[in-house]
Amino acid sequence: MTDPKTSNASEKSTEGQRSSPGNRLVPWLIGLPVGIFGVLMLVGSLMDDPESKQRWVEGETVKLCWKQIQKPEAERKTHEFNSRADCEQLEFAYKSKYQANP
Repeated sequence: MTDPKTSNASEKSTEGQRSSPGNRLVPWLIGLPVGIFGVLMLVGSLMDDPESKQRWVEGETVKLCWKQIQKPEAERKTHEFNSRADCEQLEFAYKSKYQANP
């Protein structure tokens, strides 16, 4: 016959060895967002190329040109762009290089 004190002690030790569902969930709750963040950082670094930066700069230059030409000459911050022809030339160069509107 088994002693009740011994059987209770062995049941308690097996309960401690079993993992509860909460203990299995915690690593997933921490690891999954960290893993997703790491993958997104990797994808972002691979997508960052000099050509896209150059394309963005040239597009913004065209937009800035048109904004500066709209203002009266006295209010312009820079005098790089003097006429509509300058903006049209920049826009034509952008369109011919990237086959898209700025």
